[in-house]
Amino acid sequence: MPIAAELRALTAAMKDFAVQRGFDDIAVTLGLVPHAADGETISLRMPLTDALAQANGMFSAAALFGVADITGTFLAMQAYTESGHFPLAVQSNQHYLANSRAEYAVATARMVRSGGNVAVVEVAVDDAQHKPLMRATFTYVLAARIPGR
Repeated sequence: MPIAAELRALTAAMKDFAVQRGFDDIAVTLGLVPHAADGETISLRMPLTDALAQANGMFSAAALFGVADITGTFLAMQAYTESGHFPLAVQSNQHYLANSRAEYAVATARMVRSGGNVAVVEVAVDDAQHKPLMRATFTYVLAARIPGR
């Protein structure tokens, strides 16, 4: 399956993966929903809820990392689905730039490098007003894995 080229395709891919997985994972905990897709990037949206906020009411660093990680992983999954490989993160860098009390944050992932065994993905996390909150890169090793328990 190539990277989703439209929101409808991204929504369907996420639903299919949830069924294949067979249990609620961290994406459910974070309240992630598809936001956009254009064939080169995908975006997932995360609401600001009490459970995902710091004591001051802004996004927690863990929640921002989570949305970046899952968005990057899902992009790599889509890029490599036909190979039968699953992306396993082996390295990541995060830069926290600002924080926000906006209604939601959007993580947008794009492939920087894709090879036979390794993929590098860059993720930008911005708030609802497009304020940059975080930038991250993830390096994935592609391994033969079957999602689910």
